[in-house]
Amino acid sequence: MGEKVLVVDDEFEIRDLLSKFLTEEGYDVILASNGEEALELAERENPQVILLDILMPGFSGIETCRRLKAAEKTRFIPVIMATALWDTHAEAVEAGAEDFVTKPFPLEELSFRVKSILRVRYLTDELEKAVTYIQKLEKNLPNL
Repeated sequence: MGEKVLVVDDEFEIRDLLSKFLTEEGYDVILASNGEEALELAERENPQVILLDILMPGFSGIETCRRLKAAEKTRFIPVIMATALWDTHAEAVEAGAEDFVTKPFPLEELSFRVKSILRVRYLTDELEKAVTYIQKLEKNLPNL
C-alpha cells in the first residue's frame, strides 16, 4: 500500500484527473470536495500529504490550511496549495503550506513535488519519534 494523498478540490474533473494520476504513481488517494470535508478526512485518515485548492466554496484552501496547522492531530501533515492565482502564494505560505503549485501545472511537476514533500514528511516523522523516545528516557532517569 502506498502513501495516502488527500486531494481537495471543488471541481470534480480536477479531483478525478489527480486521483487517476496519483493512483498510477502508486499513492492511495483520498478525495474531498471542500474544506470542511478535508478537515474531517485529514483527522480520520492521517494522509502523508494534502494537495489543497485555494479557491473553494465554504472554507477557502487558505482557511482550511490554517485550521489543519492549528489542530494537534493534523499540524504536521504537509500541504501543497494549488491555485490559478499567483497573488495568493504569500498568503498560502503564511497559512502554513509547505509548497505551492500554480494551475495549470504539469502532472510531472506535481509528482516531483509530492515526492519531495513525502521525503520531508518522513524526516519529520522520524524526528517526532526520536523526541518521544528521548522524553520517555528523561522520565525514567533519576534526578541528578
